[in-house]
Amino acid sequence: MDKRERRKKPNAQELFKRIGRNIRRNSFTPSLLRSFDWGLLILLLLIALFGVVCIFAATASPLEQEEIDSMTFLEMIRSQPTYYARLQLLWILAGLLCMAGIIYLDPKIFERRANTIYWINILMLVVVLFTGGGRSGMTGWFSWGRERTIQPSEFGKLAIIISLAKLFASRKKHIMTVAELLPTLAYVGLPLILIMMQPDVGTALVYIAVYGVMLFSSGTSYKLIVGILALGVLMLVFVWYLMNVSESSFRLARIKVWLDPTYDPMGAGLQTANARIAVGSGGLWGKGLFSAGSFASLNYIPDDYTDFIFAIVCEAFGFVGAGLLILAFLLLIIRLFALSTQASDAFGSYVIVGVMAMFLFHIVENTGMVLGLLPVTGIPLPFISYGGSNALTNFMGMGMVFSISARSREENKRGRERRPARL
Repeated sequence: MDKRERRKKPNAQELFKRIGRNIRRNSFTPSLLRSFDWGLLILLLLIALFGVVCIFAATASPLEQEEIDSMTFLEMIRSQPTYYARLQLLWILAGLLCMAGIIYLDPKIFERRANTIYWINILMLVVVLFTGGGRSGMTGWFSWGRERTIQPSEFGKLAIIISLAKLFASRKKHIMTVAELLPTLAYVGLPLILIMMQPDVGTALVYIAVYGVMLFSSGTSYKLIVGILALGVLMLVFVWYLMNVSESSFRLARIKVWLDPTYDPMGAGLQTANARIAVGSGGLWGKGLFSAGSFASLNYIPDDYTDFIFAIVCEAFGFVGAGLLILAFLLLIIRLFALSTQASDAFGSYVIVGVMAMFLFHIVENTGMVLGLLPVTGIPLPFISYGGSNALTNFMGMGMVFSISARSREENKRGRERRPARL
């Protein structure tokens, strides 16, 4: 190697300086604070803190009526376990730190590194498939620490959103033919297959929902979208046949419970049956955090602090509390939709649409399965259910939204200032 080639190759110190300059150049400037969506942040924090309260209620110990009558509210709180509620608070703090880090960076960094993010996601899904562990025969988690797990497919939701946003934003025209559609199907199909091999049907459905909404928002031909839906229905028929052949499948039992609520009430249907009873027992105002014989304290509902936490919301806070939570989620979705239309570039708009689709599918599927309107798939309720991987993913997704919206507002303001006044 001659002297000219040695000069071209930077040493470690120069490399770190170059990385630092790039970060400072693409960082969040103080002027962007004026364009930050503080109202959306407050709404997000209220939902997340309400989730901690719901987790605390779901993991409460049973109390007799005599104990409830003789103790003050603070004494009852002190007598209850706070392990999962405290952990969720820590996950929220960690999520806020991750969100702040993403807000600090310019979204164009993620746009430029979209392909790298995509292949890192594929690598993680392959590794967890062969080395990971889980429950119910699934292999979708890495274990760390003392009984701690991390789920790569959760973070993969953001990876596929960023990747698809770059893919759709780079197109100069709408998708009108099957030949143009096939590359996008292959793009989302590879991680989807890896997730199905875990197997994790719930997360796979989230990927499909995100892809479907982003595909629709890209202006793809309606004929192609209808064709994909028809193909999906045919595939469901084939999957239904395979599940009937393998009658031991617990997913088949879940679908039978959905079609017939009286099916196996002491086995496969116990969870959904007890969840519906808990929902109805809450009445208008709910039983409160502590009540004798509550389903939450007696552990009648498996996974009541994770996937089935909406049943605890209805039992503890009643129709009014559950309705307010749904209203908060509705405001979140409406705000995200509005921000997607205000983004200054196509990539930012697609990212916000993808995050919105992810939240919307989680909310509809989770509440629907608790009420018996949809089959049980085991996906959490955003910002409410306990879980570290999901909490971090949700806050990181909102970090992308806040970063894009603040910079878009700032750019729109600068554009208006440069525009000459009309006479």
